[in-house]
Amino acid sequence: MKIRKASTSDVSAIFAIRSRVRENHLSVDQLAERGITKAAFGKWLADGYGMWVADLDGAAAGFAIAIPLEATLWALFVDPDFEGRGVGRALLRVAEEWLFAQGCNDISLTTDADPKIRAHRFYENNGWHCTGDADKGQVEYIKSNPTLSLFDFG
Repeated sequence: MKIRKASTSDVSAIFAIRSRVRENHLSVDQLAERGITKAAFGKWLADGYGMWVADLDGAAAGFAIAIPLEATLWALFVDPDFEGRGVGRALLRVAEEWLFAQGCNDISLTTDADPKIRAHRFYENNGWHCTGDADKGQVEYIKSNPTLSLFDFG
């Protein structure tokens, strides 16, 4: 598996993955209603968002998007054909490390508040903690920079 920076040439693959996921599914039309369009990706790249694609078996297997000014992991999705192969964990690790390297001490993400979705177990198993804050059917998770705790003599 290769994790690489996304480019505008990846936009179609990213949208294909996003519209194929089993949980937290949104169609292209639903994404557009939220301002998530193919045209927006170029702006996000120019604005300094961290965007990565995981290539596996010659195909785009997943993607992640992070926003450093908001200290947020904004998106992490894996194509259903590649689930269970470490794609999500690899993308998560890259995005976390990048956000921490950008100076973010605490990072956050939101996911569907339904406790039955797999994302909850995935994030908790990777060191994220649910804050309990919920809004519009979403719940927040946070993670602190692990290197800071090594030097916290509080």
